[in-house]
Amino acid sequence: MRNITVILILLALFALIAGAIIYLSNRFALFFPSVPKKTWLWGFSILLVATFTCAMIFVTTTNPIGRYFSIVAGIICSILIFLLLSVAITDLISLFFKFSPQIRCVISLSLTLLLTTYGVWNAYSIKVKEITIPIKGLTKEIRAIHLTDVHLGNLRGKKTVEQIVQKIDKLNPDVVFNTGDMFDGRMHFTNGNDVLSAFQTMRAPHYFVYGNHDQHVGVNEVITRMKSGNINVLLNEIAYFGELQIIGLNNMLPDNHTFDPHTTDTSQTIEKTLNGLDIKENLPAIVLHHRPDGVKYMQEEGVDLLLAGHTHAGQIFPFTFIAKLMFGYNSGLYQYENMAIYVSEGIGTIFAPVRLGTRSEMTLMRLVPKE
Repeated sequence: MRNITVILILLALFALIAGAIIYLSNRFALFFPSVPKKTWLWGFSILLVATFTCAMIFVTTTNPIGRYFSIVAGIICSILIFLLLSVAITDLISLFFKFSPQIRCVISLSLTLLLTTYGVWNAYSIKVKEITIPIKGLTKEIRAIHLTDVHLGNLRGKKTVEQIVQKIDKLNPDVVFNTGDMFDGRMHFTNGNDVLSAFQTMRAPHYFVYGNHDQHVGVNEVITRMKSGNINVLLNEIAYFGELQIIGLNNMLPDNHTFDPHTTDTSQTIEKTLNGLDIKENLPAIVLHHRPDGVKYMQEEGVDLLLAGHTHAGQIFPFTFIAKLMFGYNSGLYQYENMAIYVSEGIGTIFAPVRLGTRSEMTLMRLVPKE
């Protein structure tokens, strides 16, 4: 059943991509009638396959040349997405205003340039979101920062970490929670690379759990480097900060009946792991887990708050709508019975350095006593 589901998803994705290529080819044959439609079909197909292949091959490279191949491939794929969106918008406008094919071409290309420029700027502009969450059992307020999905690799590096730390220092939190996908490439795994050195200057304690991209690039290496950055790595264990129990869970499935391609370890589950931990009923409890899964089992153990990331809220419109369908908890603050859930859109991006309809965020949480 699981294999059938994966096959159906891949077939649907392939059909959407094929439809998009045909649609763009039809429009560009209209914009540039001297070039046959078949040429556009082959051109868009080869460009898409080549850029996707480069992005996949060089995603975990440590070679500087491979890094640039990966960056260029991601940007080209973004341009193709925005080109498709711009052509569709131009078609809608043309229902009301009868523009010539040449004018429609200019509008489409101008919109593509505008969206790409904004998308790159938006992806690298980290915004601070502030929320207040009442926690039962707290007797005083705790200022906490939630980081997630930084994705250090081909697209981000030391400057991103320094920018994050500068913002954290200005916010002066009591504690920092980090829910994984710190890395998505091996570019910063070379000897002597101090990409995380800025974290060593932070005054607030920093707690981390790994995500699926951390697993993909090498979770043991990620753990070693995080510890070298003066960061507390939690591996299915409980740490204590004042009145808080901080339960750090590895990236894993909710239970044995669930399938998810974003975890490589099927021997552990949230259900079994929580049952084996000594969670104290008289203390407020926060779970750090990369993906917003296993909520039912956390609530049964008396957890007050789940912090997660992973979704990126879809990152790029119109994938934002798909993300809402895929994830029960996609972005923002939710309530499940007595437990709060917060899912951050994350700081970094995957595959391409652009955001549209989402934002790169870190969250300042005011955890206050619940009346």
